[in-house]
This record gives sequence, C-alpha cells and structure tokens, in this order.
Amino acid sequence: MPGSAIVEAWADAYILFERRPDWQKALLAEIKTRCKQLEPSTGQVLHATFFGDKRPKADVENVVLYYIDSFSVAGRNGIRFEHGAAAPLAPPDGEYPFCYRYALTPRSGSFADWQQGRTLASFDWTDLGVFARDKIPAQVWLALARGQVEVVNLSRAPDALFAVKVEIRPPRGLQPRVNSDLVKGIFDGVICALQAHTDATVLPVVVARLAAALPAYPEEIRKHLLDQRRAVLGVVPRLVYPYREGVKWDPADHLCIAGELLAAEPVDSRWAIRGEIVELIAPVDRALSVR
Repeated sequence: MPGSAIVEAWADAYILFERRPDWQKALLAEIKTRCKQLEPSTGQVLHATFFGDKRPKADVENVVLYYIDSFSVAGRNGIRFEHGAAAPLAPPDGEYPFCYRYALTPRSGSFADWQQGRTLASFDWTDLGVFARDKIPAQVWLALARGQVEVVNLSRAPDALFAVKVEIRPPRGLQPRVNSDLVKGIFDGVICALQAHTDATVLPVVVARLAAALPAYPEEIRKHLLDQRRAVLGVVPRLVYPYREGVKWDPADHLCIAGELLAAEPVDSRWAIRGEIVELIAPVDRALSVR
C-alpha cells in the first residue's frame, strides 16, 4: 500500500561507497529493492535515518542517501534525513551497531532525534537561473553569494552541529522531483555559500575555471570566495579546488547531521530555493558518538 511501509536494515558496519564486500553488496541491493516499493502520497516525504557511529569527517547525507540510491521514487516529494540515536534492536531482539531506516512521513513533520535551536542564517526565494544539473553546487553558491542571505548569528561555536532546511521550486510545467543527487548538490552549494575560502595558492586556477562555467567575472568570483562576512559556518582552506578539467567543491559539512530538501509547487518559469540553517540540540538522554 502506498505510504504504509518502513524499510529497516541492520549491519555490522556501514555501507561503503566503493570496494564493498559481498555482504554489503547484497544488503544494498535489498535496501534499494524495498525502497522502490515506497510510494509517497502528495503530503508525504522520505525520512531517512542512519544509526550508529560515523567517521569524523563523514557526511550523514552521503552515508544514508548518496551511497545507497537515488531514491527517485520514495523521495520525489522531498527527503528529510538525520543521524539517529543508538541503533534500535533488530527483530527478534538482535543487537547491531548500525541501522538504516527509510520511512514515509508527513511533509509537515520534523527531525525525530534532534531539537531545533537558534537560526544561524536564512534566505527567501532565490532565483537559480538556468539550472544545469552538472553544475548545481556552483550555481547555488553563486545565487546565494549574490542574493539576500540574512546572517542571524555569527557566534556559532566551531563544533556546533547544524541542519540545513531547503525548499526547491521548479519552473511552471515541471513536476518537482527530489532525489539524493539533488540533495547533495543543493546542500553543497548552500553550505559553501556560508563558508569562506582561505587558500590563495589555488585561487587563480579555481577562479578561471569557475568563470568559464558561470555567468560571472573572475573578480566577482574571487571576492565571493574570500568573503567572510557570511561565513556563519566557518572558513575552509580549500572550499573549492582544481579537479581534473574543472573544480571540486569541498565544504566542511560533517557537522550537518540533519537536513531536508522539500519540493514546492512552481509559480513562474524559474528554478528557485529558499531555506534556513539552524543549530541542533540533542535531547538530554541522547547518546551519539561520532568517533
């Protein structure tokens, strides 16, 4: 039945992106098969939760979404994700250090294991221009760097956990559809727009390559990359660096342990996003390890 199922999988280690052992390949195939049976109704989104320790620099959205599947069916209306508390018991009362859970939940819902704290920054509907799927982080970064981003609080502690909450609106005539690739691209762009780059040695090459791919002059790109006035999420030595023939964005986003990308109905002929970045507070009984 549409909207009636929950997919849960337990494991002794979390599923790797590459060079997976055979048992992980089998588990991954089973998760993907079962998640394709999750058919959301109009008011439902996919809520993905990863339980267990993660590597210090690992991104939760990668571990629970990008490494697993596109979730183009279950997540088409929106995807909410988070790093959950201790893994629940596997039936019948088995104990495993890791668990993956995928469930259809109301769009109006919230995170299950985190309380929302201070708003760090927010932005209203921001035009993304002609939206090229192969340049999502760069386009989002530039749109927000040029846009009206309200930085509410620059006093965030460097190790404070945070969430990114975004809505995306497609052009009129297109159905809004969310998947894990879109989550990764949008989140990378949003987080990069609220961080600053400090390594000047790679700037000439990076700026030249971005200027060739974006509708912006090199000096504007350089200025935005170095601008720390909006860097509510901190500074990164190489926020972006040369990679093959292009560039690679590398935000410090391992402290983003929850987030959502929700589809909104179109109102005009342009792609647009709006959203906010908030600090997260763990309930007093929560025991989360990130070793």
